[in-house]
Amino acid sequence: MPIIDQPSFLRTYAHIMDNNQSLEVVRAETPFLSLLFAVFACAANLVQDPRLATSDRHDDGGMGMVYYER
Repeated sequence: MPIIDQPSFLRTYAHIMDNNQSLEVVRAETPFLSLLFAVFACAANLVQDPRLATSDRHDDGGMGMVYYER
């Protein structure tokens, strides 16, 4: 099982969200963004939110698959 250090994960996430208009910050955090989308893909099936149940895709992957492909 992969383990993610929650404090550093949340700190990096907050840094990216605070600076999401900065292309330099986003490019510097490319590896973290891959991890972030993997976390989103795993969590998409656990969240009871109708916005995550469907997407514009016509397969059964839903938003979890969208995050996975990103």
